[in-house]
Amino acid sequence: MKKRDLLINILIGIALLSIPILTSPNFGSDVSLFKVVPFRQNFMGYALLLLFFYANYYYFIPKYNAQRKWWIYGAIILLCFAMISYLPSLLLDNTPPNMGAPKGPPRGGVPMDGKRPPFDVFQFRDTFIFQFLMVLVLSLLLKLDHQLKQIKNEKLKSEVSYLKAQINPHFLFNTLNSIYALTLKKSDKAPQAVLKLSDMMRYVVTESDTENVALEKEINYISDYVALQQLRMGKDVDFIFDVKGNSNGKEIAPIILINYVENAFKYGINPDESSKIHIFITEDEKGVMLDVENKISVDKNALPPNTEEGTKNTKKHLDYKYPGKYKLDVTETQETYHVKLYIDLT
Repeated sequence: MKKRDLLINILIGIALLSIPILTSPNFGSDVSLFKVVPFRQNFMGYALLLLFFYANYYYFIPKYNAQRKWWIYGAIILLCFAMISYLPSLLLDNTPPNMGAPKGPPRGGVPMDGKRPPFDVFQFRDTFIFQFLMVLVLSLLLKLDHQLKQIKNEKLKSEVSYLKAQINPHFLFNTLNSIYALTLKKSDKAPQAVLKLSDMMRYVVTESDTENVALEKEINYISDYVALQQLRMGKDVDFIFDVKGNSNGKEIAPIILINYVENAFKYGINPDESSKIHIFITEDEKGVMLDVENKISVDKNALPPNTEEGTKNTKKHLDYKYPGKYKLDVTETQETYHVKLYIDLT
C-alpha cells in the first residue's frame, strides 16, 4: 500500500508541474520558457501548489484536521492560499518579457512607464483558486482513502491473528481422548501421537505469529494433524493423503491451509456410515496446490458456528496476504464438498 500511495503522489507531482509547461503559449517554440516572466510566475505557482499538496497530505491533515483542530487547519489553508497566489508575483523579477513573449505588460508585471500598479488582492482570483481547491480536495480524498485502507488492513490483521491463534478445542479433546485410549491399550502408537501433538502445539505457538514460514513446516503441520485424526478413523473410510513435489525453500503464511483440511474431517467422518476424504498437496516451481474432497457425512447444522467463521477468515487471510496470487475453487453438492486452492508463492 505504501508503494501505491508513493506512486500516486509522484504522478500527481509530475502532472502538476506539467500543466504550466503544456499550457504555455510559448510551448514548442524556440523561446526558452524560463526566460518568460509570466511562465516563471505560473510555474512557481504550480510548484507551490505541489509543495502544499505534500505538506497537506503528510502533515497538515494528520496534525490538525484528523485531530479536529479545525480553526488552526482553516487558518493554515488560508495562509497557504495567500502564499501560492501572491509569492510568484512578489518574488520574481517583473521585467518586461523577452523575445517571443506577448506584447504589453504581462499579468502581474510592470507597465511600460515603469510604475508598478497597486497591489491587486484578486490578481489570481480566476486562476489559482480553482487549482488550489482541486489540490486541497484531492489531498483530503487521498488521505481519507489511505486511512480507510489502513483501518481495513488493521481489521484484517486482527482477524488473521485470531485465526492463527485458534486451536480447535474439539480436535484437542478428541486427540487427547484417542491418546488416552492408546495408553490404556499400551499401544506403541501412543508416544508417537504425543510427539505429533507436541509438535503441532509448538508450531502454533512459535511459528504462527511470523509473517511467513517454510512451506515444508506448514505441510509437516498438516501431516501431523492428519496423522492424529487417523487415530479416531474407522476402517470403512475411503482415505487418501498424498504430498508431492519439493518445497525448494518456498515460504507461505502460517496456518493458511489447515482450515480446509479440518473441514474435511468435520464434514467427512461419520462412524455410522461410509466416509470419504481425499487430500492431495502438490508443490511446483511457483507455488502449492491443495486439493481436498470429502463426502458430506454429517449434518451441517450440528456443527459449531465457528466452522463457517473459520472458512470466512481463511478467505480474508488469502485476500490480505495473496491478493491476485491465489485461485480458490469450491464445489459443493448434496453429497460432496471439493476445494481446490492454488497459491502462487513467488
